[in-house]
Amino acid sequence: MIKRIFLLFLVQFVHYRTCISQNSQRIKDFTQFVNPIIGTAPTSTISGLKHGDGTEQNAMVQPSVTMPFAMTNWTPQTTNTEKKCVSSYYYRDSLITGFRGSHWLSGSCTQEYGSVAIMPVSGQLVCNPLKRGSLYSHTSEQSTPYYYKVELETYHITAEMTATTRCGILCFTFKKEGDAHIVINPNNDKGEGFVQVIPEKKEIVGYNPIRRIYQGWGKPAGFSGYFAMRMEKSADSYGVFSGDHFYHGKLQLNNQQNLGAFLSFRVKKGEQVRVKVGTSFVSISQAQKNLDAEIPDFDFDSIQRDLKSRWNEILSKIEVESNQPDELVKFYTAMFHSFQQPRTYNDVDGQYPRFDGNDRTDTICNGNYYGDYSAWDTFRALHPLYNLIAPEYNTDMVRSLLTMGKVRGWLPIFPQWNSYTSAMIGDHTISIIAEA
Repeated sequence: MIKRIFLLFLVQFVHYRTCISQNSQRIKDFTQFVNPIIGTAPTSTISGLKHGDGTEQNAMVQPSVTMPFAMTNWTPQTTNTEKKCVSSYYYRDSLITGFRGSHWLSGSCTQEYGSVAIMPVSGQLVCNPLKRGSLYSHTSEQSTPYYYKVELETYHITAEMTATTRCGILCFTFKKEGDAHIVINPNNDKGEGFVQVIPEKKEIVGYNPIRRIYQGWGKPAGFSGYFAMRMEKSADSYGVFSGDHFYHGKLQLNNQQNLGAFLSFRVKKGEQVRVKVGTSFVSISQAQKNLDAEIPDFDFDSIQRDLKSRWNEILSKIEVESNQPDELVKFYTAMFHSFQQPRTYNDVDGQYPRFDGNDRTDTICNGNYYGDYSAWDTFRALHPLYNLIAPEYNTDMVRSLLTMGKVRGWLPIFPQWNSYTSAMIGDHTISIIAEA
C-alpha cells in the first residue's frame, strides 16, 4: 500500500514538474540567474575561515562554459598548473594566460588532468604560459553557463567562447591591425605531452598524458587528454615551442617543459578569427571525429544558442519563485554546479578508455559512459536529486559504475581519472546504485 501511494505521488510529481518545465521554458530564461564567478574568490564566512586553508579557502570552482555533464569544460585560466588543489581560475588573479579545456572536478581539492590551453596573442610572439598572460578587468567579463567574454587588455583582443559536450569554439576579435598568433599547449607539469602542426588543415593536434593521485599516486593512468584544434583562417607561418624557445617551421615536439605549438598570421583591425577544439580520452583521431560531429563549421552563434537552450531545459526542472533576485542567483548557480560531474567519457561513436584499463578501449552502444564521481560527497543528496529530476542521466551513471565493477572486479569507492582511487572510507556507490 505504501509503495502504491509513493508511486502515485511520484507520477503526479513528475507530471506536475513536467508541465511547469514546459511552460517555464517558453517564458523564462533561467540562465540569467546563474553566476559562474561565484565561488572563485576566497571565503569570508566564519566557517570557511576556520576550516579552510590555503587554496581551500576558495570554493574551488571555475567559471566554466560547459554542456551539462560534458566531457570537457571550457574556462579562462589564471593558473597554468595541474597540481592537486589548484583550480584553473582565481578571482584575485590579474592575468589570463589562456582558455582551458578542463577536466577539473569543480568544487574539489583533487587535481586537474589531461587539459589543454589556447591563447590568442597580438604583436610579438609570446608562447611561454608563464610569460604570455594578459591583463584583464572583471568589469569586462561576461560569464554564463553557455557563453564567456573578456577583454584581453595587453593584446587588445576580445575573447569569446562557447561549447558542446566534447568540443569548444572560441572567437577572437583583434582590435589592432598587425601580427597575430594562436598558441596552444598541453598543461603538463612533468614535461610530458605531444603537439603536431598540420598546416594544410589549419590544425594543431596533441595530447596531455594523465597521471594518478591517491591509489597509484604518480603512476600513468593509462590514457591521455587528446585534442585537435582547427583555425578558420589560414596561417602565414607556424611552429612549435618549449618555454621561450621557438622552432619555426617545425611540425612536432614531445616531452619538453612548457611545450606547445603556434599558428601566425596578419589581421586587419576588427577582424574576427574563430578557433574550434575537439577533445577525447581515446586518441587524436577520435578528437578529430568528435569535432567533425559536434562543430562541423565555425557557426559560433548557433553553438551558443544550442548550449543556452540545453541549460534552460535542465534548470527549468525546478522553478523557484522569489522577489529577491539574490536568492534566485544563489539557487540556480548552485544548481548549475550540480550538473557538471560526473562527466561524459565516451566519444560520439561510443569509444572510451576502459576503467583502470592500461591503454585498452571499450565501446558503449547505447547511452553514455560517465567518469569522475566524487561519490563520498555526492551520494547523500546529489544522486537522489538526479533520480527525481534527471533520471535519464542517472541511469547511465549507475550503469557506468556497474561496468567499472564488472571489468575490474570490485565497485569503485571514489572513481577519478577513470581509475580506482580508494579515497575516503565506505562504499558510497552501493548507496547510489541501490537508491536508483
